[in-house]
Amino acid sequence: MLNHMSYNLEIKIAGKHVTLKKLSKKKYFNYQVKNPPTPASKGQSQNTRENFLKSIVRARKRVFDIIACNVNVIPDLHGEIQRPKFWTLTFADHVTDLEVANDEFTKFNKRLSWHLYGVRKNVLKYICIPEFMKNGRVHFHILYFNLPYVEQSKFQSIWGNGWTFVKGVSKKENIMDFASYVAKYINKENSKGEDNYDIYLEKDMLNRKRYFCSRGLNKPEIYKLDIDNELYDSLMAMLQDFHSFNGSYANDFIGNVDINSYEIEDNKMIQSIINIVNTMFKIMKEIYSQAFQNPRTFIDRSACGENIIHNNQRSFCR
Repeated sequence: MLNHMSYNLEIKIAGKHVTLKKLSKKKYFNYQVKNPPTPASKGQSQNTRENFLKSIVRARKRVFDIIACNVNVIPDLHGEIQRPKFWTLTFADHVTDLEVANDEFTKFNKRLSWHLYGVRKNVLKYICIPEFMKNGRVHFHILYFNLPYVEQSKFQSIWGNGWTFVKGVSKKENIMDFASYVAKYINKENSKGEDNYDIYLEKDMLNRKRYFCSRGLNKPEIYKLDIDNELYDSLMAMLQDFHSFNGSYANDFIGNVDINSYEIEDNKMIQSIINIVNTMFKIMKEIYSQAFQNPRTFIDRSACGENIIHNNQRSFCR
C-alpha cells in the first residue's frame, strides 16, 4: 500500500549532517494529475540563464551531500583514513574538449594509483569539478577523499599535462568548510570572474553535469514520513543540542517549508535517528495497510512514535 502514502517530512542524513524539511502541505507518493506538462528529456531543457542558475543551486546541494557523506570516512588501500586534499590540475596545451580532458584525468588517476600502491586500476575516491576559462581551456578542481600525501613535484610529474596546485583545506575541520571551498567552483562566474553562462552557452554545454565523481562513494539517505505536529516537535526536541541552521521558503505547490539542519558527531546518535525513522515508517506502513483492510483500525499511533523518540533520548542525547 506504499503507493498511497503521503508525507510531510523529509529527513536527509548525509554523513554527520542531518536535515529536516517540514512541509505545510502533504505530498503523495506516485501522485498523478490530469494532463500534466510533458517534462523535457534529460539534457533538453531550455537554455535560459534562469535555468542555468537553478542548475547551479541543485548541483551545489548535491556536491555538499557527497562531501558530507565521504569526508574522513573512506580509507585508503591500506585501511587508513586520510585527510581530504584539494588539487587543481591545469593543461599546458590548449585543451578545450572536455572528453579529451576527462580521458587524461582518468589515465592520470590510474598512474597515481600505480605510483601509490602498484595496482593497475584507479583506487582513489574523489569529486571533480571541471572549470572553463573564457578562452575555452579546461581546469580540473578535485577533492580527494582517500589520497595519501604526495609531494607536489611528484604529483605534477605524474600528471604530466601542465601545472598542479594543492590548497590548504587539510587544516579545515568543518564539513561546511570543505563543501564551501569545493562548491565555489560551481558558480555563475568562474574563478577569474568570467560569466559561466556565456562560456557554457558557447560550448553548447548548458545541460551538461557540472561535476563528476569516482565510483563507490557514499550517498545520502533520504526518508519521507507523514507525522503530526506533536511528533515533529518531539523529534526537534531530541535534536536541539545539535542544531546548526534553520531556514524556510514557500511556493504554490508545496506551501511553506521549514528547514532545520544538525551536525551530529556521535555515530550512535545517527544510528538512533535511523532506527527511529525506520520504526516510524514501519508503523505508517502498518496503519495504511490496516486502513484499507478495515477502516476501524485506522487509529492515531503518534503516541507510540513519541515513546520511540523518548526512549532514544534517554540513551543517546546529551
